Amino acid sequence: MIEKIKKFAKENHVPIMLDDGLSFLLSYIKDNNIKTVLEVGSAIGFSAIMMANLGNDIFVDTVEIDVERYNMAVNNIREFNLEAQINVFHADALTFKTEKKYDLIFIDAAKAQYKRYMEYYLPNLQGVFVFDNINFHGMVDNPDLTKNRNTKNLVRKIKIFRDEILADNRFTVTYHKDVGDGVIVAKLK
Repeated sequence: MIEKIKKFAKENHVPIMLDDGLSFLLSYIKDNNIKTVLEVGSAIGFSAIMMANLGNDIFVDTVEIDVERYNMAVNNIREFNLEAQINVFHADALTFKTEKKYDLIFIDAAKAQYKRYMEYYLPNLQGVFVFDNINFHGMVDNPDLTKNRNTKNLVRKIKIFRDEILADNRFTVTYHKDVGDGVIVAKLK
């Protein structure tokens, strides 16, 4: 069943976490007794399903702006009978409101907006932020890998974010350059 979701994602160019990045995230959740997760960027529900599958005491709220992907996430979560553990919200993550506090906030949406997401959800954090795609296919450290002006602008913004969060004294930051497409864990001090 999970292979079906991965196959669909690959065939339809839906971005989901790379296997080793996902494995890192799942291990982090287990090793650090994470129970509540907010995911910014549901896509089709793949990572939310994988996180919730770690145990029936793990609860995930996930936000997706795209209505088609939101509907697919809802259906995929229903097929795994995880509706009691995963709440999917169709909303813009920068206007979504919640009073909940989360052990982990996983940011995997619009890469150019990472800093805005971080600041927006900081009041909801009682643990760590995890950011995926910090290397953006190697282009952050080597922008010449693309000739596309929009992509160059995007990777410049990711690099600015990466440099800023590595220097942000509100967090203890670990940059896992060789995990997936680059993962940063920022633990609130």
